[in-house]
Amino acid sequence: MKSLLKASACALAAASFCSGSLAGINDGNTSTPIKHLVVVIGENHTFDSLFATYQPKAGQTIQNLLSQGIIKADGSAGANYALAVQRKGSNPSSNYTIQPTEGSSYFWLPQPVWEFGIPDLRFPFWLAPGPFQITKYVPYSGATSITGDPVHRFFQMWQQTGGTNAKHDMFVWTATTTGQGGDTSGVTPSNPKQGGELMGFYNMARGDAAYFKSLADNYAISDNYHQAVMGGTGMNFFAIATGDLPVYNVNGQLTAPPANQIENPNPRSGTANFFQQDGYSGGSWVNCSDRTQPGVAAIRALLDAQNVASNCVDGAYHLVNNYNPPYDVDGNPVPLGATQYVYPPQTVPTIAEALAAKGVSWKWYTGGRETADAALKIFGQSTGGTLGQIVYNNIGDPLNGSKNVVESPLRQNLVGMNTFYNDLAANQLPAVSYVVPANLDAGHPGNSAPAYYENFVAQLVKDIQANPQLWAETAIVITTDEGGGFFDTGHIQQLDFFGDGPRIPLFVVSPYAKKGYVDHAYHDHASVLKFIERNWGLAPLSSRSRDRLPNPVASVQDPYLPANAPAIGDLTSLFAF
Repeated sequence: MKSLLKASACALAAASFCSGSLAGINDGNTSTPIKHLVVVIGENHTFDSLFATYQPKAGQTIQNLLSQGIIKADGSAGANYALAVQRKGSNPSSNYTIQPTEGSSYFWLPQPVWEFGIPDLRFPFWLAPGPFQITKYVPYSGATSITGDPVHRFFQMWQQTGGTNAKHDMFVWTATTTGQGGDTSGVTPSNPKQGGELMGFYNMARGDAAYFKSLADNYAISDNYHQAVMGGTGMNFFAIATGDLPVYNVNGQLTAPPANQIENPNPRSGTANFFQQDGYSGGSWVNCSDRTQPGVAAIRALLDAQNVASNCVDGAYHLVNNYNPPYDVDGNPVPLGATQYVYPPQTVPTIAEALAAKGVSWKWYTGGRETADAALKIFGQSTGGTLGQIVYNNIGDPLNGSKNVVESPLRQNLVGMNTFYNDLAANQLPAVSYVVPANLDAGHPGNSAPAYYENFVAQLVKDIQANPQLWAETAIVITTDEGGGFFDTGHIQQLDFFGDGPRIPLFVVSPYAKKGYVDHAYHDHASVLKFIERNWGLAPLSSRSRDRLPNPVASVQDPYLPANAPAIGDLTSLFAF
């Protein structure tokens, strides 16, 4: 076993900083007028799924389904619809591939399904085999706006995009042949519980997401902000807090996880593409330093061709899909083992430790974390009792996986939304606030929808703007954790073995945001880390975290891909300081 020794920021600083007794002494020592940063993270929508038909202010350009001629403003097929038509595929090899052999196009899109694989008969079975407007068939808001949940896992997303998303035709075939993996309850080769729902989009040009449109019109957005990791919620939230990923360890020593928890995306015999070991109760760890491990060679070959380092720790198994954190909300360790789909406590450096060591105040607010959160107005109705256990996004609470945070006084800064509203009312917001809505308010398909996230954001922005002094020195960054497996046309820059992934929405709402501006600089979740570090004078979190990368230099050939790749922006291009 190899030692996993990473010094935390708290261990290198005076103990009083990390105890919280001196928290905030450097809150005002910023390089910009921003004294309060509020980072709001919803769930599971790509840029194209939300901004498909957005038309920016005069003088601005945008890359979306409408601008590329794939669809028209009324949601119907455009002249270039063929660019997004989905094709059937095949894999004649016995090994995983990120470049399936392309076959004929689908005649109709596979029937969209609910989360349990039941056909969603609100949508016709004769949908064209490309993007379609969701709200032609279901309302934008209300309980009946909820739709099925597309697959969004690591090896599936690599296969859908080919890593670069230069071609856009394998999204549906991958989803409908793999599903969420056979280690997920009820998912089988004959019923992967996936259909064509991932090709759906909302139509801002026809009134959908009107509040989000107003934010885009009056503040700044990015059409080139990406989820940091291919795949789902847990690892993207972990990357938001660390710019890195968890590794399997026992008491700080690198070792192999239980065999049943190791990913094997090679196709099962007799199936088109159904992975051998993958799913929420099974394969999720990968030793990407070993090219002989299942699935690794295909991705490493693309990185080699682009001269991109893998950033894989020698001998380490990295977690690439959702497992639960190793502590409960009270800080108690939870059981580990082959049948416990929980990752071990981590010592990967976090932004929380770095802020504390610098004497900058912070809190991570997660809906449902506190008992009082259950009494908040969630999903359009008053809730109470044990509902807090249902609405709490435990994998969206990544600092609850950090040994250096949970087993220290820093744990007191992991709080719920009730505390956020109390802090806001008392004018006691910390310098850096991460805000994660309760599940039912987060917009996640299957149990929520964009309208619920939009309502949550609208109230939060309104409450902050109601305090003119606070608003005058605040930036609200609004995004999603990842794209949820929805279709997107944006090109992807490969930074290492883990991503980037597809584009997702990003708004900067602030008196200092450029007005009606669409930013094209390349960003991902590490860009928020870079903004914090630049604003409060912090160093990158580690020698391998994504925030160590340089800012992008725009390429003449393609303004969306940096000439100095790998590179990630620090969000300052969305501000007018």
